[in-house]
Amino acid sequence: MSQHDENKYPAKGWGSKQQPIIVRVQTQKRAEQVARVCDHFGWYYILGIEAIEDITDLKKAIKANLTQANVYDPCLCGSGKKYKFCCAGKLNNLDMNAYLQ
Repeated sequence: MSQHDENKYPAKGWGSKQQPIIVRVQTQKRAEQVARVCDHFGWYYILGIEAIEDITDLKKAIKANLTQANVYDPCLCGSGKKYKFCCAGKLNNLDMNAYLQ
């Protein structure tokens, strides 16, 4: 792995070498969707096709990546509202099926 490739991955937290995202899906199509999301964010991941789907780690990583540090800062969506009263609720009710489409 080159130095350039090393810089695109997170140093710690979800998706890092120390804590890769472990995902189990039921179909090849779903595996491709998950891989596309993980590649977009530059995360390390372990992906398997199994009878029972488990995308818990992926949900945690997405929420950690999209959550603002201070919930009282203006929301990044540009609405003018505080993050806590705008997109924080949407993130709590994140529909992974819609997000992976």
